[in-house]
Amino acid sequence: MTRSRYVIWAGIGLGVVLGGVWAFWPRAILVDIAEATRGHMEVAITEEGEARVRDLFIVSAPASGYLNRIDIDPGECVVAGESRLADIHSPAAAALDVRTQAQLRAAAESARASLRMADADVRMKQAELEQVTADLDRMRRLALTGTVSAQTLERAEVSESSHSAALAAATSARDVARFEIARAEAALIPSGPPSSDAIVGITAPVTGLVLRVLRDSEGPIIAGAPILEIGQSSDIEVVVDVLSEDAVRIREGAKVRVRGWGGAPQWARVKRVEPYAFTKVSALGIEEQRTNVIIDFDTVTPRIGHGYRVRADIIIWQRDDALRLPMASLFKTSQGWSVYRIERGRARLRSVRLGQMNGALAEVLDGVSGGDRVVQHPSSALFDGAKVKARETQFERSDESIVTPDEVTLESTAINPCEPEDDAAIRQNTLDPTKLVERDPAPLAQPRQRP
Repeated sequence: MTRSRYVIWAGIGLGVVLGGVWAFWPRAILVDIAEATRGHMEVAITEEGEARVRDLFIVSAPASGYLNRIDIDPGECVVAGESRLADIHSPAAAALDVRTQAQLRAAAESARASLRMADADVRMKQAELEQVTADLDRMRRLALTGTVSAQTLERAEVSESSHSAALAAATSARDVARFEIARAEAALIPSGPPSSDAIVGITAPVTGLVLRVLRDSEGPIIAGAPILEIGQSSDIEVVVDVLSEDAVRIREGAKVRVRGWGGAPQWARVKRVEPYAFTKVSALGIEEQRTNVIIDFDTVTPRIGHGYRVRADIIIWQRDDALRLPMASLFKTSQGWSVYRIERGRARLRSVRLGQMNGALAEVLDGVSGGDRVVQHPSSALFDGAKVKARETQFERSDESIVTPDEVTLESTAINPCEPEDDAAIRQNTLDPTKLVERDPAPLAQPRQRP
């Protein structure tokens, strides 16, 4: 009986010991696994932009007058020097109120009285000139016989010249009075419809499409008022404003992926980085210094219209055989960038040297090799040498979701905006949408976990 009791207690004690060992035995930490892979990697500056016609022509009124209704609709093709855009008639006389009419009638009567006064003055000056001319003739005859002195004759000649000038001045004053009467009577002309004998026609300055009709209703118009906007819809460029600190990294000729405009992504190139920066307030109310970057398409894309919104990925660096790691697996230590590399089921702390980074992936220059597995999103419970175990979640590989610029043939093709669109030229510059994942700024997919 006693021996059996000892055996029972011994068994119970052994079970307690084994249970304690099992309870405190270190377990493997569940982690997410990523894999270092080789493939294409790019670093791009992604910003929103706006498509615009490179040469925009604004047709304005050349003179003030009365504009006829414009029957041209946006999207119609016009030919330079042939298509009639608008007609402007000479302006009609303005309607006069009673007080203004009375004042103008009084001004006309005053002008007529001035004319009568000028006529009387002309007649008086004419009579005086005739008298002085007759006296001058007598003086000349007497001067031949020596009856009058030469000085008296000279005075008579001067008097005749002054009276001739006075008559010319009086005649001019009479002409001025007549013009004043004509002006006063013209101001009294009653208002009416625009005159049809004075029409200024406006023809298209260039061949292209009417982009916008700024004024289509008839009515009075002043000189310089805009009427139409004309441009060549195939001559499209994109303007993107980027931060000035990013603009210094962009070079002319850099490849650009234009997307988010409603169609397939298109390839383009940086034409110019403007040297002047301007201040722009962001949606968060922060003042930013930004610079415009002008982008040209490699081939014409007529379906992108003036003013369309686009997203541009300006590629500033790319490599086809880069060793990549997800940014989620990297963290900073006193030694710099580090990762937990999985070796024989344990996490080993390893320092790595990085190259380019795009927010989702990082280029690894040293520290890991292709195919090495690392821990993603390392927690504070993880330490060097800790036993780890992969979770059941599956991930996509990061080298299956990006298309490189070399997959598209770059060729420039001109398209007339007044002719049907060349679908073949458009397709030539279009990326294969089945190969492109539109993510910003780079694909966020992670490598598939190994079992």
